[in-house]
Amino acid sequence: MSVCSKKGSVIFSGFRALGLYSNHLPHVVRYHKKHQEFYIVTAAGKCFHTYNVKKLGIVAVSNALSEDIAHLAADRMLVFVAHGSRVTAFARNKEAVHTYIGHGANVHLLLPFGDHVISVDRDNIVIVWDVESEEEYLQLKFDRMSFEVSAVMHPSTYLNKILLGSTQGGLQLWNVKSNKLLYSFGGWGSGVTVLQQSPAMDVVGVGLASGQIIIHNIKYDESLMTFQQDWGPVTAISFRTDGHPVMAAGSPVGHIGLWDLADKKLIGQMRDAHSTAIAGLTFLHAEPLLITNGADNAIRVAVAAYSGTEWGIVPHPQRFTTMGRTDSRFLVPAKMGHFSLFPLFMRDSIKA
Repeated sequence: MSVCSKKGSVIFSGFRALGLYSNHLPHVVRYHKKHQEFYIVTAAGKCFHTYNVKKLGIVAVSNALSEDIAHLAADRMLVFVAHGSRVTAFARNKEAVHTYIGHGANVHLLLPFGDHVISVDRDNIVIVWDVESEEEYLQLKFDRMSFEVSAVMHPSTYLNKILLGSTQGGLQLWNVKSNKLLYSFGGWGSGVTVLQQSPAMDVVGVGLASGQIIIHNIKYDESLMTFQQDWGPVTAISFRTDGHPVMAAGSPVGHIGLWDLADKKLIGQMRDAHSTAIAGLTFLHAEPLLITNGADNAIRVAVAAYSGTEWGIVPHPQRFTTMGRTDSRFLVPAKMGHFSLFPLFMRDSIKA
């Protein structure tokens, strides 16, 4: 539904599309310390929606932008969205409070970074913005033929440092305060699709276009272990932080693999978790709950559980576990080599 022209009445301006919960962009998980509750933020065209994890109930809908959202990111206070060549920061999950203008091409990556936010555009330019003043703090330009930025993350405890991944497969560690390249990693012969901090200091998960997942120590430039998924490029990575050394990885065909980092092997899988690519995948901090979303208009909350022979992902028994398509189902490992089919509760309407 289009927003009415400024010249006409805005009484019937579009608010949000009914029945639309998620698109192809990864979700963002936020934690509200005062409420002691987790929230999920998903993009839905020109606005974003915020849901509580407890019941997957919608709690806020942002004001609409003039263009579709291309990327989402969030910190403790703000939600950042990329739309066209601009970046906008929202407060209270609804109101635009800052706009960052300076890119000459569409922005496709964002990273909140303390008092700054980092954005990457299609011309391969990285800009570090001061959040409050909206001024450009630093700009980095990369040659697309040698290092096209495809992923960005902040390694935990690495003060003023960001790690960049490229479609050529290499990584670069930068100090954005001194504007210095600290180290270049050779890569693994395939484009980087995902960078994710692990629970261990100095160790990150690197997802590749080849389907490989590398657990790499960036302090010593040493690969600790390598996994291979057979479902195409890695679309998302998340690590459990509740004491179990388990990593989940998403794929373009909607399957999810669970990997044991202690025994270095595949311990479970969920096929057709989504009918489209896994857009986002997040284990909640210190909990076995796994949040997923995809372009099939579904958001799911599930539990990583052990059946006695194999780890799997089962619907959460006390929550609305799925929002979206009315024909979605989970495949849950029942015993080694076999799966049981569990239909899930679907919400066909929600109240804003």
